Amino acid sequence: ILLQLTWEAIEDAGISPDTIAGDHVGVYVGASALDYANESLFDPNVATGHFMTGNTLSIISNRLSYIFDLKGPSFTVDTACSSSLVALHEAYRALNSGRIDCAIVAGVNVLASPFPFVGFAQATMLSPDGQCKAFDAGGNGYVRSEGGVVLVIKRKDAPRWKGQRSHADIVAVDVNSDGRTVGMSLPSDVEQANLLDRVYKAHGIDPNQLAFVEA
Repeated sequence: ILLQLTWEAIEDAGISPDTIAGDHVGVYVGASALDYANESLFDPNVATGHFMTGNTLSIISNRLSYIFDLKGPSFTVDTACSSSLVALHEAYRALNSGRIDCAIVAGVNVLASPFPFVGFAQATMLSPDGQCKAFDAGGNGYVRSEGGVVLVIKRKDAPRWKGQRSHADIVAVDVNSDGRTVGMSLPSDVEQANLLDRVYKAHGIDPNQLAFVEA
């Protein structure tokens, strides 16, 4: 999935893959689930010579670096639901520090096993009516989903490629942990508000000027 999306993202950015081959391009992938590998563990006969390189989170990012011959940092971040956002944060910091000029940031999730559905249902985390109702008093759980996304990001002062296109600027990123809450999987509205407040103040952002918030 990510090989196809990465090709499309590079193409959309107006970049020819051969122009970045061998360059110090970083690859930062957010991924958390190992559904396909977990399903395979019930049958030892599937443990072929390709099993380990096809069923580990680290190879998701490393495969992109291998296929496209990218020489920058390459790793997969697992922070559960926030994995791809934390991957973006790591790429942003690497770009701003001058460690790299360009990064491929991705997130991917595939629902290939019934076991997480059973476990999350037993923990009463899933919506019994199959609907997400964020910030609604009638909210009764979340809905699991699958898909992938790939972004190609560069520093503004990095050399531009011929035909390069840009869709948006990233103004600021940051991450934190909510620490000890009423449950390990439950958030803290106070700490999440503190994170936003820190980002806004550090970068002179007026929350009243935001066009929309996606959550």
